[in-house]
Amino acid sequence: MSERQKTLQLKQFNHDYPVTLIYDQCKSGESNYGPWMLYGIIHEGVEQVFFADEILHDQLKNYGKNAKLIIRHKQDENGKLEWQVTPANGKSQTKPKQTVIGYLDDRTRDIHRQVALKIATISIGQNVKPWSDEDIQEIRVRMNKLLDILDGSPTDDLPF
Repeated sequence: MSERQKTLQLKQFNHDYPVTLIYDQCKSGESNYGPWMLYGIIHEGVEQVFFADEILHDQLKNYGKNAKLIIRHKQDENGKLEWQVTPANGKSQTKPKQTVIGYLDDRTRDIHRQVALKIATISIGQNVKPWSDEDIQEIRVRMNKLLDILDGSPTDDLPF
């Protein structure tokens, strides 16, 4: 950033600020005044940045790159202030779950569930008789353990 980027001031109460997030995560740090979180956005067709306080950051951190949001600093008739962050199109645009191996989207998670179920059922052995309640419980346990591995939950037993 050789030139200073425009900073959006979210000072107007009860006003909608439509924004599109530019990055998956904000830049953050610590200053003499405490922690800071800097978000890159597009607002009214202009690439800008703004600083979020911890309360606003707690809502924004659930969204990722290209999320179209409406940010509102609400003030009620008693003077109480709160941040409201909503998807611009009314649909959830939350960031995919972050794991040790990266981000998983819903499709990948569904594929992992299918693979884990298949491996878990094969691992208890094929049989001509229907599965008992104990067999089904064992399949669930094995499937969940496989999902922990596939979804990137840390484990010290694996070589990766």
